[in-house]
Amino acid sequence: MQRLKSWLIVLTMLCLPFPSLAAEKQAPFDVTLDPEKPGPGDIVVVTVKNKNTSGPLEGTFNGKKVYFSPSKDSFKAVIGIDLYMEPGAYPLAISMPGASLERRMKVVKKEYPIQRLTLPKDMVELSPENEARVERERLAMAAIWPNEGPRVWSGKFLNPLEGEIVTQFGVRRIINKIPKSSHSGVDVSGDEGAPVRAPGSGVAVLIDEQFYSGKSVVLDHGEGIYTMFFHLSRIMVASGQEVKKGDVIGLVGSTGRSTGPHLHWGVRLQGARVNPQELITLKLE
Repeated sequence: MQRLKSWLIVLTMLCLPFPSLAAEKQAPFDVTLDPEKPGPGDIVVVTVKNKNTSGPLEGTFNGKKVYFSPSKDSFKAVIGIDLYMEPGAYPLAISMPGASLERRMKVVKKEYPIQRLTLPKDMVELSPENEARVERERLAMAAIWPNEGPRVWSGKFLNPLEGEIVTQFGVRRIINKIPKSSHSGVDVSGDEGAPVRAPGSGVAVLIDEQFYSGKSVVLDHGEGIYTMFFHLSRIMVASGQEVKKGDVIGLVGSTGRSTGPHLHWGVRLQGARVNPQELITLKLE
């Protein structure tokens, strides 16, 4: 009888789950992505929930740093999917003291409309001197993105100029039957001299008059978020100046390669070219 009881105890123990193995299978925290399957040009909000920690959280996406901030009962971060990123699965790693998680974020194909334009030859073909100038300006702009400073912005980003969007983000342009780069910002119609406002607090890190973009301002909002404003008729800030959300940073114009008054504004997120309209709809609080 005693032997039978012993066998029953053994069988009962075998039927019970092993806590250590079950714990290993559980993710150290819950991670949600919005959108779950982003496309090129999208901004992804990453939400991490874990009742056992108050941080700090660290992360990377495809080798670039991800910045987490506390938000009520969770941590949130934003990730930019570059306009030219190929569809595929890319690594997302998140860690905190004593725990880590790695997963793949799926980037799906996203179609953008095609815009066909016919322009005067001298607006499309550049002289050797202008080609050299454009390259210098491109390098000066590219040197900005790796310098990711501390967070300056807070709350929601504002729309820098209310108006009709005459050219959407991501439009693939064919000029004089020659394929050109996709449109990496949005063009907003506006009257000459209308005020352009800073969408968030930041620092003016580039003030220049460039061949294509004319009078240009680039603001650094911290944590890899930059906003750009082109074709201005007048620049109202100086290089290195701190600006507050809503400050007037320039006036609408038609400088550079432009066919009429409008504002081109763009966003870089950890270097990725993303849709500015998604920036002003973010809810991270």
